[in-house]
Amino acid sequence: MPAERKRRRRSPWYKKWYRDVSRPRLFFTGVLLLVLIGLAWRAGAWGMAHLQVVAVENTLKRWGENGKVSSERDLETAFASIDRAITLHEDNPYQLSLKARLLEWRAFGAEEGEGRAADYRAALALYKEAAALRPLWPDTWAEMINVKLNLGELDKELQTFMQRADEMGPYIPAVHTAIVRAEYALKQQYPFEQRPLLDRHLLRGLNDHRSRREIQRLVEQYAQEVSACRTIALAPEPKPTLGVCRDS
Repeated sequence: MPAERKRRRRSPWYKKWYRDVSRPRLFFTGVLLLVLIGLAWRAGAWGMAHLQVVAVENTLKRWGENGKVSSERDLETAFASIDRAITLHEDNPYQLSLKARLLEWRAFGAEEGEGRAADYRAALALYKEAAALRPLWPDTWAEMINVKLNLGELDKELQTFMQRADEMGPYIPAVHTAIVRAEYALKQQYPFEQRPLLDRHLLRGLNDHRSRREIQRLVEQYAQEVSACRTIALAPEPKPTLGVCRDS
């Protein structure tokens, strides 16, 4: 029998490529691969962070519907989730705001004392950090207004937050409700000052179906029916409506 010819093994393509490629191109390819690996890792980390964020969002939505924190374990789980998200995606202003909201809920369910105030102050610090990262986000300024009110701090910083919220979100529902609440609180302390922000956001809040109910609740809570009806009467057409004004 004729001797079998030995098959020649072909060298793998990458060995031939490595042998023939120039050193500058090899260096460039290596750098590119490292960049792609880094981007893939970062994308994976952000994807995992997003899953944690969704879990926290669902928890906050459930608490909002129930008006309370479901359980201490639920609270601990939510904090663990948002801490993982922040570790995976640092300096994300939305995630910082979510952690601040968790702190607000813990303070809301706690008894009056140093612990409650500490949670509100920690929440305010996170909101400030988020605002520094994304200063054009109006909801963050509105949240800071509410935290200042929960701390009972009717000071210049509160008024700065109100001005920034008005500038960044003149037609945002959260801004309407936060500014109206703050103005009514300030009005109790300084009853004779002019309040253009109050009139503006009272009218806009009543005109917006997303904030109308909360504005009506604030009018009743602070016993400002007469003042609100007067503001509506002086407003240009089309005027917003308020039940107590129609009945008077």
